[in-house]
Formats: sequence, structure tokens, C-alpha cells
Amino acid sequence: MAGKITSSAAGVIADALRRARAEGTSQIGEEHLFAALLGNPESRPLLGPLGGPGEAEAVWSEVREARRRGGLTAGEQEALAVLGIDLDEVVDSVEQRLGENALDSTPSPARRRRVSLSAGARAVVDEAERQRAARRDRGLTAPHLVLGMVTQPGLFADALSARGITAATVRQAISAAAR
Repeated sequence: MAGKITSSAAGVIADALRRARAEGTSQIGEEHLFAALLGNPESRPLLGPLGGPGEAEAVWSEVREARRRGGLTAGEQEALAVLGIDLDEVVDSVEQRLGENALDSTPSPARRRRVSLSAGARAVVDEAERQRAARRDRGLTAPHLVLGMVTQPGLFADALSARGITAATVRQAISAAAR
């Protein structure tokens, strides 16, 4: 990472680490970063359209359901539908043979003490760094992590976009806060 990590970004990552350890997982996932961003005073206003806990829970529910379906993004699900593949039918068939949530790739409890970033969380942090560099900001902040979350393709970006939280709206909110 070329830029300095500010205390706000470090606080988000430390909170995500605490959440991962509390769950007993061996990796900080996007879900831990998302929860930490919701709790961070610098990033929470950028996620304003989420409103109360009911709206945040809707994001969690949508992501859990997508993971149950193998972690496919909305675009990937649409592509399968165009090909005539009924994803619900595929998931039901797999779950009948292998058990409930057989396609869910959520990390299982840790077998080791050391916690690292999952590939998805690493991609979000890397995207946040690219956003920081593009804006020519000096240090990586919690708002950059929000930008990373909404610009890095994935389940959380899909769920947030469906609620009007996009790179454009986050950039506008960052610019408005800077004035």
C-alpha cells in the first residue's frame, strides 16, 4: 500500500479483526469490514440510505442468500437465467444431495490463531487504495474503504447498489463533507 493508513481506516480494520475473532473465523471477510464500516462515525454517514437496523439487516439477508446460492453476484445470476439455468433448481438439487448451505463459502471457524484478510476483503482494501490514489488523498481513510466496498464487484456492492449506495453517491457525500 503506497498511502499511509489513517486512524479512521485502522480503526475500521481493527474493528473488523475484533469481529472476525469473536466469530472464531480465521479470516476477516467483507462482512466484517461492512459491519465495522457501519459502526464507524466517519463512514456511517456515507451509508446513510441504509437507515435503521432493518435496512442493514436486509443487506445482510441478501448477502447470506446470495452466498447460499454459491456467492454469485446479481449479474452472474442474470447470465445463468439468460442461458436457461434455473439457479433455484440447481441450489435445491445440491442441497438435497449435500445438505443445507452446501454452496455457502463463508469461512468456517478458525483452526489457527492467526487471522488474515479473505480474498474478498483484500480486494476491497486494494480497491480502497486505488480510490485513494485516484483522488490524490494522502492517507487511506474509512470513506476510502466505503468506496472500495461499493466499487469492488461483489455481493455487498450489489446489495448496496440496490439501495442507492454507489460509487457516485459515496463520492458526492465525501465531497460534500469536505466542504
